[in-house]
Amino acid sequence: MSASCDEDVASSCPFKLAGGESPVPGSCSPAPLRNPSPPNELIGLSDSIGRTAFSKHWFFTTLMKLIKVIEKPKTDEVTDDSAATREKTPVVSIKDNEPVKSVDPEATSPSKNSAPENGGSADKENKAEETRIMNIDDDLQDELCQLWDMSSDEDVAKLLQEYKAVELLSEVITQSEAPRATEIAVGILGNMACTTSVCESMADCMTLVDISLRLLTNSDTPTLVEATRFLSTVLSSEKCQETWLEAWGSDTQHCQNIAFILSSSVNRDLISNSANLLDNLLDLSDVLCASWSSVQLVTSIIEALKQLGLSNEEGTYSLLHSLQLISTQTSGVSAIVDQVETIADVLVEFLLKICEDEIVNLEESRSAGVASAVSVLNIMLTSSPAGYSLLYSGGDCIRCLLKIIYACDKEVVILGTPKSSPSLTSGNSSLIRTLKEVLYVIIAETVTIMNTEETDVSQTEDDELSERTTPSLLNYMNSSCERPRLIALVNLLLSRNGQEVIKDILDLCSRYKLTRLEELILDCGDTTD
Repeated sequence: MSASCDEDVASSCPFKLAGGESPVPGSCSPAPLRNPSPPNELIGLSDSIGRTAFSKHWFFTTLMKLIKVIEKPKTDEVTDDSAATREKTPVVSIKDNEPVKSVDPEATSPSKNSAPENGGSADKENKAEETRIMNIDDDLQDELCQLWDMSSDEDVAKLLQEYKAVELLSEVITQSEAPRATEIAVGILGNMACTTSVCESMADCMTLVDISLRLLTNSDTPTLVEATRFLSTVLSSEKCQETWLEAWGSDTQHCQNIAFILSSSVNRDLISNSANLLDNLLDLSDVLCASWSSVQLVTSIIEALKQLGLSNEEGTYSLLHSLQLISTQTSGVSAIVDQVETIADVLVEFLLKICEDEIVNLEESRSAGVASAVSVLNIMLTSSPAGYSLLYSGGDCIRCLLKIIYACDKEVVILGTPKSSPSLTSGNSSLIRTLKEVLYVIIAETVTIMNTEETDVSQTEDDELSERTTPSLLNYMNSSCERPRLIALVNLLLSRNGQEVIKDILDLCSRYKLTRLEELILDCGDTTD
């Protein structure tokens, strides 16, 4: 086999070759006459990238191919060759008598049902524009895919940065309208951004900052998946957050682009990535949170929650946290109140799914999601006249809240570990405490609302009327709720110095003749002191 055959095979493989042997058996087997292989301990020392088994030779070869494609003229020069002349025929517009860019002659052939001569010049220019767009052949795409996999390694990412890969890949994204090429380029950048030093340097490339944000208008779903992942990753570095946040705040269209993706996409990976991106942006910037809190964004979040359900828990929890962050803004509260009925249905459905098991699982991520959902419920309860009736018209919401309160009360058992176990992380303990605070507030607000209602059942001796006018949540607590959950509720109130709330509940028990609930509360201790 000739030496050139060995070189061609080696250049197509990202891994260094041991002893000069070809990775492809068969016709490309090593030639019988050649220099002996070096010792195994010396093989590849000069060709490895850092501590990896990746070949520098293959790496450079692939980058050089990409550079050649980028630097290649975007229009093919017309030569005197008749075949080339036939392939690229100048077209003259009768209307303007000005030359139009070269197009495929078949587009203007009378046999192809072409448009009238005075029209269609714009279509011809569009076709000509397509010939100027950079494309990447399948072989190079495959090699770039291998580079994509390699780029997650820190040593490879740093070498890519050293050889200006950020600028090269930015040029690919700018010039290419081949969706696969754009997806690969963005994917490589996303992997590179996982290396802190590389991520920080990316913020200095304003071309990359600009084009990556404009990618949110791309119509190709795989490209959008990678773009949203990349935009979330670059926000992880504190040193470059300011640059990216300023870029996000420079145009309100960026918020509309995210809202459109959330409201219209059915791809769960894309929705989840977009949800994580939105959550990061709202959490990192009070300015963005204030300016983006709108009915449009709230509506988009609700649509995305309907699409995800619990099929992608990370995305769902990010959406709920975004909704909670929006609820901290005056404009956000107004937007939530505007959609209060739809939001109530979605949040109660979420809580029902969380509470499907007899014992609610409150691992760290779920604790955060549940706390966000309950916080938004509390905003709805206190800010909307319809909030109370929507949340408590049936028994589902109070059942879920009491199950969650019980889970918080038994947090160590639910996590399946003894108190001394390190797996009960401080982070999750903090989340449980936060969740307890939110639950206490929502229960206290609910009791206050019930006590201020003008319903007066004390004047009637009709037990049937009394039962019919008793709030459904109190009926559930008195007749159906398990004793351990009610005890957990009393423990929660007592732990937050909620004696006044307990007195109000006892007043309600007296008003609506709820004997079981009253006795149980009194059995928990002397709560009236």
